[in-house]
Amino acid sequence: MQAHHAVLREEKPWQSTPYLGMALFLISESFLFGSLFWTYFYLRGRLLPDWPPQGVQLAMVLVSINTAILLSSSGTMQWAIGSVQRGSRGGLVLGLLATIALGATFLGITGWEWVHVPFRPWSHAYGSIFYTLTGFHGAHVLGGLLLLLALLVRAWRGLVGRGRSLAVEVGGLYWHFVDAVWVGVFTSLFIIR
Repeated sequence: MQAHHAVLREEKPWQSTPYLGMALFLISESFLFGSLFWTYFYLRGRLLPDWPPQGVQLAMVLVSINTAILLSSSGTMQWAIGSVQRGSRGGLVLGLLATIALGATFLGITGWEWVHVPFRPWSHAYGSIFYTLTGFHGAHVLGGLLLLLALLVRAWRGLVGRGRSLAVEVGGLYWHFVDAVWVGVFTSLFIIR
């Protein structure tokens, strides 16, 4: 009698339940942001040529620098992912710390901007959608920072490493989504206007 051994197939990260769960969550979040973008462009189309209203002055230089800060955090996040896949705990920790610092800086500058723009959410439709879009995005950045802090604690405790990198990869998927959404927010609110 011949012994039959089941051949176990190695599961890729994107085939795992946590990764697929995050992907489905991000798809649902895409619908949320899609509805906010639709609202923005609907209002813009209805209210042209008075869009944005008089008195709306945005700090383009500051927002452009802030955009560069957030987009560079995708690079540091990818560095953290690559480090954990190579088994470099130090690279993982440094990558997460850099990503957290860049994300927190982005959030701080966004908060400063909220306080200093010359309009409020109740001033007009533009103000309402401006604060809604940037507010929802800021909430997602904050959620991402909390996720990254949890990953950092796990990294310090040695709970992630080569062969145990799924949590970092899933966290990276979320962080890259947050960065990609910002490209849409920045383009809509600050470039196309």
